[in-house]
Amino acid sequence: MGIGKKAGKGFLSFLYRNVLEKLVGMVAMIILARKLSPYDFGLVSISEVLLAMVSVFGTTGLAEYLIAYREKDSDELFKSAFWFNIVVSLGILVVFLIAAPLWAYYQGDTRIWKICALVGLLFMFSQLQGIPKTWLSKHMLFEQQVKIQAPFILLIALGKVIAAYCNLGVYSLLIPTLFFQPFITVLLYRTASFRPSWNFYVHRWKDIYRFTRHLMGASILARIADQGDKIILSRVLGLEKLGIYNIAVQLADMLTSQIVMVSNSILSAVLPKYVDDKEQFYAHYINFLKTLSFLLFPVLGILLVAAKPIILTLYGDKWVEAVLPMQILLVYAMLRVVTSSYGCVMNSFHRVKDSFKVTLVYTPFHLVASFIGSLFGLAGLASAVVLIKSVFVNVNIKQIMNLVSKPQKTWYRDLAPSFINTYAIILLMLLFFMVAGEYIRLAPISQIMIIAGVFIIVYYIIFKLLFQRELQNISAFLGVTFPKSQSVFKMLFRI
Repeated sequence: MGIGKKAGKGFLSFLYRNVLEKLVGMVAMIILARKLSPYDFGLVSISEVLLAMVSVFGTTGLAEYLIAYREKDSDELFKSAFWFNIVVSLGILVVFLIAAPLWAYYQGDTRIWKICALVGLLFMFSQLQGIPKTWLSKHMLFEQQVKIQAPFILLIALGKVIAAYCNLGVYSLLIPTLFFQPFITVLLYRTASFRPSWNFYVHRWKDIYRFTRHLMGASILARIADQGDKIILSRVLGLEKLGIYNIAVQLADMLTSQIVMVSNSILSAVLPKYVDDKEQFYAHYINFLKTLSFLLFPVLGILLVAAKPIILTLYGDKWVEAVLPMQILLVYAMLRVVTSSYGCVMNSFHRVKDSFKVTLVYTPFHLVASFIGSLFGLAGLASAVVLIKSVFVNVNIKQIMNLVSKPQKTWYRDLAPSFINTYAIILLMLLFFMVAGEYIRLAPISQIMIIAGVFIIVYYIIFKLLFQRELQNISAFLGVTFPKSQSVFKMLFRI
């Protein structure tokens, strides 16, 4: 089977898993959001912030290094990486547990210490699972991962709901996940042919560190930025507002984060194979983004326009304050879909030092903007974050295009149809609701269905009339990666 078809099958497998995870997770979250309070969600979030800040000093970049490594002694490198991962992860856990009581005191709630203990155990299992997952991804055995993980997605979600109704309160969000992690870990190691040995191969640790240090540095700064806005928000507006903001973030990322995770998993395995041919590299990269944006942008547009009825339907009136920040964050979500592969490209060319330099400049701007934005409430914070991210992501685009020896405007031109079409429809529909919203007396679920139907029809018509060439390019890409879907695509658009 060719690389394109392997990538296509892997994408569909991961997409199935992540969509299942999101749908099941959403059903569980709907129940939990009505059973628990915004403050409970804020407690877990602020505990995870501490872990995120501590854990970034560990094995960040390890998976990227192992996948991008192209020498023949990769088996020895994986064995070395296994022990490197264990030693560093244990060190992180010790530091995290020492810091947890101080963090609980600083945040003013002693339960944070207990939550941190559970979060720390979850972290260790996540780290242990990293090596077999990376081994399977490097060999493009994506379906095996999905077969292991899919059943546990259902079990964990069900466990959270049961725990909530057993009055475990905030711990309902963590204990069921922790219970199933040992089973997932064992199954991943059994599925991967990789087996650790008692030889630590310590002499390879220096090579691992040499590659990962800049990725680690970039991740440290990125975590400071991404988690820093939560810390700032919790101090300026309180944990209840943080819980509401987290719901807005989760809904805005409901689809994006899962697709991005899937696409980056596939691209990180595929793109390194084409670094010696920049034309072919860019062709695979941009055609993937064209197809992804064409399929995903209208869904994100529907979420943005229908944000209020979605939140009312899923979570109820007490979460309505999350509507505006969710809409603001969705504006950036579309840009994130087509730029999140930045790391895959930089890693493929072993240019991690360059990405670190950009993050070094970006982080202080993000933190300052987050503080200023939080003074204007949740919408102010969301607006500040989106503005700063949008500015710096254009620097990332320029770096990518420099690596493939193409002008930056080529990237914008290639992806313009999906952007133009989606944003135009969003603006028209929001304008309509501003003018006629007070006269609309439909139930929230009916509003969602009408918005989705109108959006998809208009999106289809504009592409059909104005962007025939793009439809042909997408069809050609589908023919290489998803042959069965190409005939359906051609029939729908009469290509």
